[in-house]
Amino acid sequence: MTDSATAGVVRPQPNTEAAPARDWNARRTASSLPNRSAEEPFAAANGTLRFASDRRPNAAAQQGEQTRAASASSRGAQSRSSSAKSTSSQKRSGSGGSNQPPKKRRRKRKKTRRLLFIAAGFLVFAVIVLVTSILLAESAKGCNPSSDVPASIVPDASAEPIETPIPVTDETVIAYDAVIEGVRVRDLTVAEARARVKAAMQEKRESFDITVSYETYDPLMLSADTIGLTYSEDTLEEALESAARGNETAVTLPMTFDGELMRNALYALNDKIPNHAVNASVTVKWKTNKVGDVKYQQPYWDFTAGTNGAKIDFTDLENQITEAIESGDYTASLTPKVTVSEPEITLESLQSQLTLLGSYTTSYYFKGSTSTDAALVENRMGRDANITKAIGMMQVTKMDPGSSFSFNKKTGDRTEKKGWSLANAIQDQTYTKEPGGGVCQVSTTIFNAILRSGITHITRRGHSIPSDYVTKEFRDGLGFDATVDSNHIDFSFKNDTGHTIYMFIYISKNKESSRKKNINVEIYGQAEEGVEYRCRNEIIEEIFWKDDPTKIEYEEDKTLPAGKQVQIRNAHDGYRVITYVDKYKNGAFVKTVRTEETFYKPIYPKYKIGVAAETPVPTKSPKPTSAPYEDPDF
Repeated sequence: MTDSATAGVVRPQPNTEAAPARDWNARRTASSLPNRSAEEPFAAANGTLRFASDRRPNAAAQQGEQTRAASASSRGAQSRSSSAKSTSSQKRSGSGGSNQPPKKRRRKRKKTRRLLFIAAGFLVFAVIVLVTSILLAESAKGCNPSSDVPASIVPDASAEPIETPIPVTDETVIAYDAVIEGVRVRDLTVAEARARVKAAMQEKRESFDITVSYETYDPLMLSADTIGLTYSEDTLEEALESAARGNETAVTLPMTFDGELMRNALYALNDKIPNHAVNASVTVKWKTNKVGDVKYQQPYWDFTAGTNGAKIDFTDLENQITEAIESGDYTASLTPKVTVSEPEITLESLQSQLTLLGSYTTSYYFKGSTSTDAALVENRMGRDANITKAIGMMQVTKMDPGSSFSFNKKTGDRTEKKGWSLANAIQDQTYTKEPGGGVCQVSTTIFNAILRSGITHITRRGHSIPSDYVTKEFRDGLGFDATVDSNHIDFSFKNDTGHTIYMFIYISKNKESSRKKNINVEIYGQAEEGVEYRCRNEIIEEIFWKDDPTKIEYEEDKTLPAGKQVQIRNAHDGYRVITYVDKYKNGAFVKTVRTEETFYKPIYPKYKIGVAAETPVPTKSPKPTSAPYEDPDF
């Protein structure tokens, strides 16, 4: 029917076979109401799905509809609105579940869906817990085979059962047809099988008899013990366990030998081969240096080059023996190959270990001239005897790495009883005759040689009076002398080169003067290529004794006539010196490896003054006195 109050909007006519529209739909405009029919059991209303049964009419609904229709035609749109409200009020006061308002029903349906969701979530959680429990149980079973399987887990009947291997012991009986080294071990315990296999292996070893022969020389017989022939005990145990577990294959235990023992055995045959290689060699030989009527021995290195030769090719013969053992031919006859052999020690290797590292030479007078007084000649002869004796005690000295050298230990106590001659030595800032006087020149020469060899671990003390024999120029030698005194002052050093060194000391003729001899020191060892050590000094202070005449000493002497003055100590200037040892490589400065300071105190002259009373008795005129004798060699 047509709604006259809606300006041309056509409402759908109610189907006589279907239920009339519900009163709560009257609040909607006619254009928004869906067309419901019996052919549409599910119609969309208010955004939700409705069952067809929800559209069944009741008496209150029909009456409300008729009332709304009648009121609408007389009162217009406003009356229809009031009628709709009245009808809606009547619907709310009706009875039955179909008359409940849609908002309440929506809340009910939401509550129902919420409960369904909660139930579904709980079900999923239960399934997850169950599956996790099953997986954990299976994992625990895999890690610990002895653990119990949960009763709730039903094993797969189609899966193969897991067998736990039974441990094999010496009492385990081998129930399978296994053969180890030709021994059938079925029906034997593991212990019995082991004993029989070992007996078979021993027979196999005893049958080993390989012959090695070369040309017409007596052959060499190699036994199992000679080359250390053996087998692996671990391999035997693995074979026994495999047999006990059902392995029926034939097993052969591999034999091995000791290559070093084999080579040692073959050396006997190798020694018979002629023309072996000869290693380079070196020996110390001596040549004679004649100075005047005295002959001195000078040591030197005598090198002999090595030569090539022939030898057994041990590698090839070892391969032949290995092939024979692997093939089971324990009585093979083998012929070794002979190859060219080179010396293991070459001339070059020896020379590199015995390179001259450093050397030094000083000179001394051994006799006087026709114009020289007797005291000077006597002193020089005593010095010569002491120098010769000291050099003879250390002429060839070998020092291993880290070993030390002591001059006083080499010479021992220097006394007249032990054959040392009297000669001038410095004592209390003056010269006095002592046994062994002059040997300080030997220690000084050694000191300068080892400085030029790169040795830095040195214990040394300078003289109280500077020595003039160190260098041609007196000042250049300051700081490079080394004094010694029995049981008091020693000169020593330690071989810190890292290699063995040798020290040669000998006396030779001086080419500049027939009244002089040379002391020569040579240090040999393994040199660093291109390296040399150079020495220099620096005088940082010079003290002239004449600048302080107040320090001149006088001593009264009653044996001298009054007023007589005799000089008993000569004066010497003082010096403070620093010495340096510099390392050079290929001519370029690298670094300073050693420094040392030496102080020579100034020495002031000393005089005796006569205080004796004059007597009238004439006396023989004394010989003229002079300054105390001083050895010009110092």
